[in-house]
Amino acid sequence: MKKILLSLLLLLPVVVFGQGLDVQPRRVIDTPTAWTLPRAGFDLTMRAFGNGGAFLSLSVGVSNQFMFGASYGGTQILGEDSLQWNRSPGIMVRYNLIPESFALPAVSIGFESQGYGRFIKTVPDRTVKTSAGRDSTISSKEVNRYANKSLGFYAVASKSYAFFEHLDFHGGVNFTLERDDDDGDINLFTGGALAFNQDFELLGEYDFALNDTPNKVGLGEGTGYLNAGLRLNIRKIVYIELYLKNILKNRRGANNFNREFQITYFQYIL
Repeated sequence: MKKILLSLLLLLPVVVFGQGLDVQPRRVIDTPTAWTLPRAGFDLTMRAFGNGGAFLSLSVGVSNQFMFGASYGGTQILGEDSLQWNRSPGIMVRYNLIPESFALPAVSIGFESQGYGRFIKTVPDRTVKTSAGRDSTISSKEVNRYANKSLGFYAVASKSYAFFEHLDFHGGVNFTLERDDDDGDINLFTGGALAFNQDFELLGEYDFALNDTPNKVGLGEGTGYLNAGLRLNIRKIVYIELYLKNILKNRRGANNFNREFQITYFQYIL
């Protein structure tokens, strides 16, 4: 917590003297929107999550239709246990096929290899009940996935309406490359945001988790991932976000929902 407060204090001069722009969000919480960074714009994001985890990501707008980025992190970064870095850096590319208009939503395609939560290499041995009521042991298996799988390839549509400050709706389909747990199905996701004014925004999203269903090594329980959050906009330069994730406890062994924190800095390169 002290490190987070120190980071916020270091950003105060940037907030006071920086010049921002009212850019549309590139993400609800974990799920993407169809909007991209403006040309020559960039954002630097830090997210903190459970198990002392954190990752940094940097995204750049090459044009008003195309952006790319990279990220890297791990768990036990905060704390006294040994650091557990992710297997590899995450990459992200997004291209806006159809700009938003009065009648049509924005439509984008993209790829993301950065998942959320800790990186899980293996699922340990566990005991389950057979249909005959007997105990059966399922051996450990390599799964090489994040707690919340990366999107992989995706397509998403977004539409914004002038309700209060704005009301946004998003929906998309994705195909993850994290398939070692035998769940390689095409997945669906949806989300929305309601901004009451220029400072505060309520966030919500639902991942159907069709690619993380209950099976011998899968982690999901079949209810999907429901997330909610609050976004604070400071001079359209710094965005501070608080999340409640996995509200439906859609993970084997989950006793409660997750609490996460994110801070994003937006500016222009030139």
